[in-house]
Amino acid sequence: MSEIILHQYDRSPFARKLRAAFGIKGVTWRSADVPSMPPRPALSLLAGGYRRIPVLQLGADIFCDSNLALRVLETLVASPPLTLPGDTLSIPVSQWFEPRLFSAFSVLRFRKREDLKGVFESPEEGAAFGRDRAAFMAPMMDISKNAENAPTALAHAASFAAWIEDVLGHAGDFLLGAAPSFADLSAWHPFFWFKGSSAQRELLADYPRLWAWVDRIEAFGEGQRSAIDPDQTLAIARAAEPCYRFADARPSPIDPALGTRVSVAPTDYGVDPVVGELVSIGRDHVSVRRATSETGDVVVHFPRWGYRVLPA
Repeated sequence: MSEIILHQYDRSPFARKLRAAFGIKGVTWRSADVPSMPPRPALSLLAGGYRRIPVLQLGADIFCDSNLALRVLETLVASPPLTLPGDTLSIPVSQWFEPRLFSAFSVLRFRKREDLKGVFESPEEGAAFGRDRAAFMAPMMDISKNAENAPTALAHAASFAAWIEDVLGHAGDFLLGAAPSFADLSAWHPFFWFKGSSAQRELLADYPRLWAWVDRIEAFGEGQRSAIDPDQTLAIARAAEPCYRFADARPSPIDPALGTRVSVAPTDYGVDPVVGELVSIGRDHVSVRRATSETGDVVVHFPRWGYRVLPA
């Protein structure tokens, strides 16, 4: 198996979700740290300009979106499993709740000046981040209206928190019982992002089971991590051949034909398209082949849910 490389930056909540999975499974992995804002030259070459973090790399196979990366990780490191018998929560939490709640949590995470401490090295960096994310979050939300949207965001976040508190009251340590699952990770990382912030202390403090659950998942750690220079990941891709295969590789009658040139882009935010040759498509994935002199042939994989596939 190719070594597991995660292109990420530490304060990304979605990257933290993957790192929690590494901790649960005891994974040894390489961290290709990137800035919180582009430019990210090596990652852009590998992933075709895809903007979201994290991105998982296995040789010349590049996996975009944290939910797809979790599914791939499950095929690589089966034990302990995150796919549990009788799981009715992981799909609705990861596909419906998580992306919608992310916008609400973003409004609340930096509600006071104290919440910015230690996040940016300078006020100028913070301002640049805000300008970058204003475009990045379109069309899902207009971050210039965060103050106006805060009461609604809090109502949604509190409703989600109360639901988790209730589920944990009868399920046990985790949402499906005694062991963590995909549902836990998708529901957990926004609250971990809140930990220690004014939102936790002043708005969402009254959920003791929830915050104990946040600590419980954090205690798994992040696996065995070592650094890798992002430029080294280009050589790794160039020396490998794309080889990952999905089990559900059956096109539908209205899907583009294999071999055609397509663009793939998220439907909610960070909607920069990735263009390539369609090499595999099914109910749960879409894969396109790309090539540059720096990377050689790579295949970039996306989940089907939440992404648009169009002829290029």
